[in-house]
Amino acid sequence: MTALSIIQTAAAWVAIPQPTAAFSATDAQTIQLRSLLNDEGLELASWPDHAWTKLTKEKTFTTVAASIQTGAVPSDFARFCDNSAWDRTVDRPLWGPMSPQQWQQEKAGPTFTSMYYGFRLRGNDFLMTPTPTAGDTIAYEYVSNYHVYASGDTTPTKSSFTADSDTSVFDETLLARGVRWRFLRAKGLDYSQEYQSWIELLQRLASRDGGMPKLSASRNYPWTRLSPFIPDSGFGA
Repeated sequence: MTALSIIQTAAAWVAIPQPTAAFSATDAQTIQLRSLLNDEGLELASWPDHAWTKLTKEKTFTTVAASIQTGAVPSDFARFCDNSAWDRTVDRPLWGPMSPQQWQQEKAGPTFTSMYYGFRLRGNDFLMTPTPTAGDTIAYEYVSNYHVYASGDTTPTKSSFTADSDTSVFDETLLARGVRWRFLRAKGLDYSQEYQSWIELLQRLASRDGGMPKLSASRNYPWTRLSPFIPDSGFGA
C-alpha cells in the first residue's frame, strides 16, 4: 500500500474527503495527514521496546591504527543492537558502548594495552580504545532509520515519506490506524479507542516479528549452539 493509499484509508476512517494526491497537495488538511503519517513512521522506527527485523542491519569495517575509525558508522544508523560488536579477526567481543565518563577516565589515565577493545559513538565518530591494530575486521548490528521504500526500490532508502508512491516496511493497517488516532488527537477529539486499537496491533506485530528462541526453565540457554549435538539423557537406549 502506498503512502497515498494509507492516507486515503485513514481519511475514510475519520469521515473526511479522501485526497487524490498527498505530497503535491496544498490544502491544510491533506498537509496535516501526510505530516501525521511521517510522525507515525518515525515513532515506529524508533520504538524503544523492539528492534524490527526489517530495520536491523549489519555493518562491517576494517580498523585503522587510530582512535577514530573511518567509515564505521553508516548513514542510516539509529542505534546499536546491544552486545553485537565483535572483532572477527581475533574472535573477541568489543566492550561497550562506553559512557562519556568511562571514556574520559580511560583517556586521562596511563596508556595501557588490553586483549579487548572498548568503543563508543561520539557525534558521527566510532571511537576505539586502546588504539587498535590496523586491518582487523569489526562487525556489529544496528537499527536503521530507513523505513521507506521509494517507488521501485527493493530496500528502504528514506527515513520519511516524500512521495505518494512511497511504501514502508511497516504494516499498512498499523500505519493507517496510527494516522487515524493522531488526526483525532490533533483535532481535539476523543481518540482513546483508536489509540487502543493501534497499540494492540502494534504489540501483536512486534511480538511476532522475527520469531522467538526456544527457552529452558531448567538451565541457562547457551549463547552459542551446542556442538556436537549430544542428547542430555537416554544414552544407549
